[in-house]
Amino acid sequence: MTKRVIILINLIMISGSIFAQAPNEKSGNKDSNLNQYYSGKFGFYNPGNGLNNGLILGIDGITEFKKYNFFLSGDIDLYQKKTIDIFSDPKPDVTDQMIFLIPLHINFGYKLLEIPDADTKFYAGLGGGYYLYFYSVTYSGNSGGLFGGLTSNSDSKSGGNIFFSVFGRILIGKIFVEPRYYIASKKVDNTGGYSFTINPSGFAITLGFQY
Repeated sequence: MTKRVIILINLIMISGSIFAQAPNEKSGNKDSNLNQYYSGKFGFYNPGNGLNNGLILGIDGITEFKKYNFFLSGDIDLYQKKTIDIFSDPKPDVTDQMIFLIPLHINFGYKLLEIPDADTKFYAGLGGGYYLYFYSVTYSGNSGGLFGGLTSNSDSKSGGNIFFSVFGRILIGKIFVEPRYYIASKKVDNTGGYSFTINPSGFAITLGFQY
C-alpha cells in the first residue's frame, strides 16, 4: 500500500471523526451551522476498458455547512465483477477471474437550489481520491516440451491510482439520486507475460438513503 493510500485513508478517518462530533439539528442544537448525515447507496456503474457494466455500492459521511450552502463528505465505493475483458492482445485463456474495485474519495458539494415546500435540494460537486483494485485470475497455458499439455495458472494482483469525479445529488426528504462521472488514471499491470489495463473511468447513477 502506497503512502498516498495511507494518507487518504487517514484523511477519511479524520473526516469521519469530525462528522461524528459535528453538532446537528437531531441533537437539539438548532442554532448550529453544521449538520451531520450518513448515507448508503447502490446503483448502476458503466466503467471503461472492459470492466463491464455492474452494480456499485457506496457509503459516505457528510458534514453540511448550512450557512454557506455546501457539504463535505468522505466516500467509499465498491464494484465487484467476474465477467470482464481487461487483457490486451495476445490474451490468455481465462477460466476464472474476479476483481474488486474500491474508490476512496473526498467530495465537495454546493447546494444550487432548495424547494422547502417539496423538501427537495439540488447539489452539484467535485470529488477526488485514490482507487484500489484487487484482481485474481486463473488461466490455461501450455507446459511446452515434447509431451506438453495444458496447465492451470493462477495469480493475484493489486494496485491503484488517482481519480477525480463530478457529480450531482437530488435529495427529496431522505431519499436521493446521484449521477456521478469518474475520471481516472489508467493502471497497466501484467501476469504471466500478459498485459492488462484497469481503467475505472465511467458513469454511475445511484439511489440512496441519507440519515
